[in-house]
Amino acid sequence: MPILSLLDRRGGLHTLIAQPGDTVAAALLRNSIPPTSVVTTRGEETIVSDGHVLDPAETYVARLIEGYDIEGIRRLFESRDTSAEYVRRRLRVSPTGALDMERTPLDLEGAAEYVEGVVRDTIGEFGLLPAGDKVVLGLSGGVDSGSLLMLLAAYRDAIGAPGIEINAATFQDFDSKWSETFEFAARLADRHGVRHDVVPAERAEEVFHLNRPMAQILMHLMETEDSHLAMYADHHSTRRVLEVYADDVGAATVALGLHTTDLLAGMLNAQTTGFDVGPVPRRPVGPYTYVLPLAFVPKRELHLYYTHRTGHTPKQTTPNQWEFNPGDRNFYYYLADQIQWCWPGVETWMFTAHARTAPDRAGRFLTCENCGGTVVAQPSAGDWPGVCDVCALLDRHGWIEH
Repeated sequence: MPILSLLDRRGGLHTLIAQPGDTVAAALLRNSIPPTSVVTTRGEETIVSDGHVLDPAETYVARLIEGYDIEGIRRLFESRDTSAEYVRRRLRVSPTGALDMERTPLDLEGAAEYVEGVVRDTIGEFGLLPAGDKVVLGLSGGVDSGSLLMLLAAYRDAIGAPGIEINAATFQDFDSKWSETFEFAARLADRHGVRHDVVPAERAEEVFHLNRPMAQILMHLMETEDSHLAMYADHHSTRRVLEVYADDVGAATVALGLHTTDLLAGMLNAQTTGFDVGPVPRRPVGPYTYVLPLAFVPKRELHLYYTHRTGHTPKQTTPNQWEFNPGDRNFYYYLADQIQWCWPGVETWMFTAHARTAPDRAGRFLTCENCGGTVVAQPSAGDWPGVCDVCALLDRHGWIEH
């Protein structure tokens, strides 16, 4: 077994857990030590790289080169609590900068009640759904949209009259007739007393003035040099058709099932590219108000909620081929999950701070001349061409009828 120790800046030597076949980086990460914070030597003097495979016959020392109390931070993550199905962690930071890791063991029922409480508090604190409001959501039948419907229904039932009116739209696509989640969406809406409409696939063709089905366009787009934009075209077209559905039912509030990881990933993207993503969890966009009731619910807690309320674990469907493209989006999601592990509860800090510092959007809303969608003029964008980025993309490939 290789011997690996951490030498801190105070001269303390701490034995680390290392396994045969570990690289230096793998062993350090297993012990909650960032490889960039140390220089590792074999024996006394020979420096080895992060990719060096630990030799069972050798002794290694990782010398901390940063000046922070890494042992104090590592102790925050030490826990062997297996008393419940889920242990909710939250890193508390006091006004003096002191750190403490709060741990709350929860069974499935407790986790579900906790999630409902978080969503109820989010809606109330940020005024997401005023009494008597009419709200629409896209319902695919998957974890995110299904949980959002159940949580909004629970909120509606809890506040009573004058309550909110929930309208769910399921978008028809090429496999919807045979999709289990498609049928489940209809049953879920019926069970919770929510109006449910099926929006035909042709609606996207009408809104975007397309000369072929959107599903076909997305597949063709994957064969072009713009394949990395297929996912954005998919998301934008879905949201725009959802807005048109909102117009049909007389609603101006659109609820999206974006959870903590979704929003953290988007915020990381915005911070590194200078893109304005708007405030969280309430986001006015032209004539519509987008609300994000799941902003403070991590994906894992959403899975636990869905499992308890439906009585079965979510079925993990195969992602569309464009959902793994572009790679940088996947990387932002990876980073968002890593951040949540290192700093559980970070979303409370980041989202509320972002809402206070987000740029003023007054006078910056523009309307696409093709799809009618509202977009926000970005600070770094050039002259407005009259159409949104997605319609410009579709037109460039000859898929828009003029």
